[in-house]
Amino acid sequence: MPDDFMDPADLLELADDAIILTDASGAITYWNRGAARMYGWEKKDALGQNVHALLRTEPPDPTQKLETIMGDSSHWEGDLHQSRRDGERILVASRWTTAGAGSPRLQINTDITARRRVEEALRESEERYRRFVTEDFTANLIVRPDGQIVTCNPAFANTFGFDSVEEALSGNFVALLRTRQDAVELLEMVRQQGIVDRHELEMLQRDGDPVYVVARVIGRFSNGELTELQVYLFNDTKRKRLEQQLVQAQKMEGLGTLAGGIAHDFNNILAIILGYTNRLESFRTKPKDVPGAIKVIKEAVERGAALVQQLLTSARQTEARFSSLDLNALVRELEKMLQATFPKMINFELHLQSDLPPITADRSQIHQVVLNLCVNARDAMQQGGTLTLETAMVPGPQLMETFTGVAAQNYACIRVRDTGSGMSREVKSHIFEPFFTTKERGKGTGLGLSVVYGVVNNHRGFVQVESEPNAGTTFLVYLPVEHSAAERGGEGGSRIPRGQTAPQTILLVEDEEMLRDLGVEILEGEGYRVIAAKDGMEAVEFFEANRDEIGLVICDLGLPRLGGREAFLKMKEMKPAVRVIVASGYLEPAIRSEMLKAGVLDTIQKPYDFNVLLAKIRSVIGPEEVADEHPELF
Repeated sequence: MPDDFMDPADLLELADDAIILTDASGAITYWNRGAARMYGWEKKDALGQNVHALLRTEPPDPTQKLETIMGDSSHWEGDLHQSRRDGERILVASRWTTAGAGSPRLQINTDITARRRVEEALRESEERYRRFVTEDFTANLIVRPDGQIVTCNPAFANTFGFDSVEEALSGNFVALLRTRQDAVELLEMVRQQGIVDRHELEMLQRDGDPVYVVARVIGRFSNGELTELQVYLFNDTKRKRLEQQLVQAQKMEGLGTLAGGIAHDFNNILAIILGYTNRLESFRTKPKDVPGAIKVIKEAVERGAALVQQLLTSARQTEARFSSLDLNALVRELEKMLQATFPKMINFELHLQSDLPPITADRSQIHQVVLNLCVNARDAMQQGGTLTLETAMVPGPQLMETFTGVAAQNYACIRVRDTGSGMSREVKSHIFEPFFTTKERGKGTGLGLSVVYGVVNNHRGFVQVESEPNAGTTFLVYLPVEHSAAERGGEGGSRIPRGQTAPQTILLVEDEEMLRDLGVEILEGEGYRVIAAKDGMEAVEFFEANRDEIGLVICDLGLPRLGGREAFLKMKEMKPAVRVIVASGYLEPAIRSEMLKAGVLDTIQKPYDFNVLLAKIRSVIGPEEVADEHPELF
């Protein structure tokens, strides 16, 4: 035998695996060095011990018994839990072999504890990743510039009302935006900046319900061309709804504080109308005084109508609609309303920069911001004083010393300055906190300035306050001036077909009897045949019976039995080319836009000037005459 020949028993000693031989009863008859290293027992300690008792062998499934899973088979492989000498439990991959019942059994064990831990860690990592992708609250997707969705996660499908990811992939991202213009502007920003962060969007679910999101969009480019957009959308609808409720609550509180002044102004208007109508009876002997009295009555009515319109603009609850806004015009309108409602010992001063460019903002919300600041100024001047409203242009770099996040080149500034009691430094540090107020219980909710801060922040602007005790207060609101697209969702001018030959019969639908009778009298006096209906159901019945004779329908929107919108749609079913002008005391822009798209020719605001109404009628059904050729009715 060669000198370098190694005994096979010595080779077994060199193995890293534990190699164990037992007799039929399970007593250990062979124990290699690998077993000693793995389990901690030296050979002398292990020989003669029962292998299962020594190693405390158990199957991974505690409901199974070792004898059952091994049985009497000549070969078995599987995982087992065993113990080291120091008590540590380990997992081993075990292989058992025997020549038959009553024969010795060979056992080869490999410690796989570390490997299994790595596998479990990897499995947990994969599961966490899977949960992140499938259960993440952020809607993630990749889209092409044309809006085609390449891939998305289930959160995107859930957010926008798709039944599955597969169904979402068949949709188009642009179709989920409120307007196509939103898509154009978003693409342009990505092309210019590469990454658009914290971009607020109003989107639509498949059923048309609004979804408010905060978007992070990353552009992917190839040879300078935008090829893909990686989009992350955080659903911000709940917070946005709460914010809208907060703004609306503050609007109503603000209007409540004006209620006394509003009632006073309306009573003055009614007193003027009543007084001059009484005088008209005595003017039979003084006919030259009649035109003057009528002129005063008309001005009083217009003044009341303007006040109603301002109140409705202030109070209406709508979602944010960003469009081009003339700040100077807004401040002038608000100043007129406040002049009529604030105590007479408060003087107003306006200093408006004449060349102030328009900003992109929600008119109703900015109106509310200035109203809240003016109400606070009024409350600070209990004994009277001066309220100054100013506008000015401020360069963006000038604000960088005061605010972080200044991004626009220029900002439009609104200053609201009072000569009232002022504030201490301590009060100033808390004024923008919700529900913080220095007013008596029942005199204020403490929401006014928090609403101001929230609205301005949503417009990516800034608010600053300057005040000292007994030295008055100045609030400065800075709003970015951006050269963006024209108004989104603007109504535009309605187009009325002119000079068309049409039947001269008008269906007048009005539930207010005196106004209906007046309308019939005026229209018949102009040579038109008039059919008058007092509600929507009657209007539909009259139209059905006279559809070929009726050239124009003038229909109030708020009607009993059947609303004006529903009545119009029924008439349109009978005669698709029906001509309709809708009248309303207040028409939401969205409803007006919807009705114009449905085929309404035009709308008119109540209380309307009958001269304006006649001009609209002539443009639809003739006779084609210039309005100036007809004397004014009043």
